[in-house]
Amino acid sequence: MTTRPILVLDANVFIAALKRDEEYSDESLNILCSIPGNFLLAEPSIIYQEVCGTLARRVGVDVAEKAKVILDKIIEPSLLINCDRDFCLASYALCYEYNVYSIDAFYLKVALDMDGILVSLDREDFIDRVRERNPSIKVYHVADFPY
Repeated sequence: MTTRPILVLDANVFIAALKRDEEYSDESLNILCSIPGNFLLAEPSIIYQEVCGTLARRVGVDVAEKAKVILDKIIEPSLLINCDRDFCLASYALCYEYNVYSIDAFYLKVALDMDGILVSLDREDFIDRVRERNPSIKVYHVADFPY
């Protein structure tokens, strides 16, 4: 039996796919559509606040509610990582090591711990900075995601 690769998506991928008016909305939606049958989705628990909170503010609560339902369906429950005290303490050094923002360190930590594939829309401040340090994982900007 072949195990599906683990995928970790930055919140901005979900937001672009669901808002539909972002530069990479189509590519982001294609990635979301490729998940079932091809990948297991792992995420830090803050994904709900980042995605639903942003959509509620920018588009409306009804869209945020729809996003919650989608997240519930596609995130592997056993791979939803609780952002508790221990996880936060284990993540903050990544801010220094990879020169990334604190929230981005959560996504990076999940990807590193799970030997997953990390995908984000933030090329300069996240993807490029992680790539510069030659991580043990695959890291992609949405436009470069090969699957």
